[in-house]
Amino acid sequence: MRLQRRVSRRTLLRGMATAPLAAMLLAACGEPDPSLSTPRVPAGAGPSGSILFVAGGNINNWNGSVNTLTSGFKAAFPSWSPAGDRFAYVKMSDAFSELYVADRSGKELQKLTNNEPADAPYTEAFAFNAAWAVDAVWSPTNDQIAFISDKGGLDPYSDIMYLWFAERWDVQADPYPLLAAQSIDHMQASPSFSPDGNQIAFVVRVPISDTVRSTQLWAMDLNGGAYRTLVDGSLGAAYKPAWSPTGDNIAYVQRTGTSDDIWIVPAHDGGPYQLTHLGTLNAPVWSPDGRFLAFFREQDGNFEAWYADVTLGADRHVTIGEPKKLFSADNIDAPSGMSWTAS
Repeated sequence: MRLQRRVSRRTLLRGMATAPLAAMLLAACGEPDPSLSTPRVPAGAGPSGSILFVAGGNINNWNGSVNTLTSGFKAAFPSWSPAGDRFAYVKMSDAFSELYVADRSGKELQKLTNNEPADAPYTEAFAFNAAWAVDAVWSPTNDQIAFISDKGGLDPYSDIMYLWFAERWDVQADPYPLLAAQSIDHMQASPSFSPDGNQIAFVVRVPISDTVRSTQLWAMDLNGGAYRTLVDGSLGAAYKPAWSPTGDNIAYVQRTGTSDDIWIVPAHDGGPYQLTHLGTLNAPVWSPDGRFLAFFREQDGNFEAWYADVTLGADRHVTIGEPKKLFSADNIDAPSGMSWTAS
């Protein structure tokens, strides 16, 4: 009966997908609001704006100094809205997680998912019906929030994680899976929108054998569902993509042997190339004006936020200056990443 209900739910999702998917695609075609454009900054000025990150299980905001915005629960994956007046984040539990939106001060505004089952805790039914929401990221052009979830999976042991969308943050409406992403039928992670909202870069873990997966970067066109491989995993695991504000390049972490460094792959044409040679990096993020690239760097067993000046050549090739420390905090959660807004 339970399997039949879940099969019916997926069939229903496929049958109903046209309307919400069409709405999502129309929204994705929008252009960034000129009123939200990054203000001019003096030449030679250092990083500014506000960066969300997680430390000690709490969401923190750096805007010249570090301030804690949430407490009392374990938070993860914060992401600014386009205007920087609110942010999406995830509340983690032992067996499930939920997607929320808060205002700039951290005050909860809306719960977007319903992943906690009604079954008795610690039962098989509870474990089967519980679901995860992770890797939240807000579209740069509208109210869409992309995230990764295993909700509605047909196999309780597969833990297949697909790309999902919450269409609006301010209304109680069920998020839905992106069917083009479901059709890939491989584990997915870490979505990153292109600056025009028309594409998403994300991680796909392609099975090579029963025990080995190739961790690759793909890009999907939201106007038609076509997808392509950006980084094929032949050099090692590729993860944590971050689309540049110009739309030309995608920064990501490339693992080669025991080193994790920041690499660049052109968004449209060209192969990946190495940007840093530090070996212990994670979670790259571009400044809103594209002048800086920040990332987490492991130092003596702890992560710190570092940054480097970015130079974009006439051929759109990226180079960076000497990396410098930006801020530190106790127990930074590097997998939760950073989100940077101009305000």
